[in-house]
Amino acid sequence: MVMKDDRQLVQTRMFLFAEALAFTVAALIHAGLPAEEYGRRDAIVFESVLAGILFLGYSLTQYNNSWTGRIGIVVQGIALLGTVIGRFSIIAGAGPAILFDLVFYRAITFILLWGLTVTIIAPTFSVLNFTRRGEGDKAHE
Repeated sequence: MVMKDDRQLVQTRMFLFAEALAFTVAALIHAGLPAEEYGRRDAIVFESVLAGILFLGYSLTQYNNSWTGRIGIVVQGIALLGTVIGRFSIIAGAGPAILFDLVFYRAITFILLWGLTVTIIAPTFSVLNFTRRGEGDKAHE
């Protein structure tokens, strides 16, 4: 049986890993993997740093379960700040403005916000749904 807390840990870790993977793929695309015209050195560095931060956070959550929520909030917050900076650099004309970037930054911003929401609110729902042991059994009698 999987406890609610275990599901919350798994959800937070899943978001961290998926977000890190998304930034890794974006860095590879900016490295010119599918086509040379997508190559942008500054974007490679920026997205690689964010991927590294998220992978580090994911790794640290494997080390100690009690840190998962706090680590998830911190590293997803840093990544969200980074995506906001990336979006503003695109708007200002300093960043890459290919269709991939326009779609990617919208999608990853949504995913990071969703992940942060799950990480922050999930423990609250666990407390709200708490019932003392045995109360549920009495209702079924």
